[in-house]
Amino acid sequence: MKRETLLAMLVVGGIILGQGILAQGVKIGISPTTFELTSNPGDLIINQLKVYNASEDSSIGIIIEIEDIAPRGEIGHVVVEPAETETYSLARWVKVEPKEFTLEPKSQQFVTFTISVPENAEPGGHYGTILATTRFITGPEMTGTTIAQRIGALVLLSVSGEVNEELVVKDFSAPDYSEYGPISFLIRFENKGTIHVKPRGFVTITDWLGNKVADVEFPQRNVLPNAVRKIEVSWDKKWLWAGKYTATLNGSYGMANTPFSTAVITFWAFPWKAGLVIWAFVVLLILSRKRWIAAFKILLKGEKAMK
Repeated sequence: MKRETLLAMLVVGGIILGQGILAQGVKIGISPTTFELTSNPGDLIINQLKVYNASEDSSIGIIIEIEDIAPRGEIGHVVVEPAETETYSLARWVKVEPKEFTLEPKSQQFVTFTISVPENAEPGGHYGTILATTRFITGPEMTGTTIAQRIGALVLLSVSGEVNEELVVKDFSAPDYSEYGPISFLIRFENKGTIHVKPRGFVTITDWLGNKVADVEFPQRNVLPNAVRKIEVSWDKKWLWAGKYTATLNGSYGMANTPFSTAVITFWAFPWKAGLVIWAFVVLLILSRKRWIAAFKILLKGEKAMK
């Protein structure tokens, strides 16, 4: 069995999934959950993170480990696994202190980690995680079988030098037809470079006359090298005029604010239920037009008789 199947999946951006549940009421946490750092070759970087025990009555033994990570899937997941090459590896540069400790109930421990960037470090992105793993639990909340829990802080390190920033829009889509809003847009970015980037920008929406009706900003998310990242954004407008709309994706990425390729799609909106009511009303008027005309004539004659 591969090691990655035994370990926790982490999420770039700060959501950390533990490997299992310890025992009812027993929790450990880590803060912050993401470090985005920059350095030059030869730099020494020192930072701290906090590991805390949120349980009321249990003592928890903790061991700190450093591992490399790699992207998986399209929603920001990464897995803990040894780097296949040194290109994106970070773990071998990191040392932590302390490596082992016990957290009493409602207590916390600061862990210092030091990154020694080699003089010949390859420019670009290097990625890892600092993991806090439970070794033992003692206390009244310790009932039944327990599973070791691992939580981690992601470390995204950019080493200066000649790097390649290349992001492409792999896909931009929306439903072809919607009766009502909100309208959901799906953007898939592919990072073909050697460093993580965080695209930023808007979906601009125009109606069939070319009038701009909305600028919708999409959330900024890190895209790791050799990964595809799926980002969703919603135009939160319920009532839409019937007709054809055009959505244009514009934005940029990276240190130089490089524009990514513009993508354009069209979609239709038609609130057919409301249209059906209007159509039925029009048909009713047409079918009963003789009665309306007669009533109008009577009304006119009545007004003339009163004068």
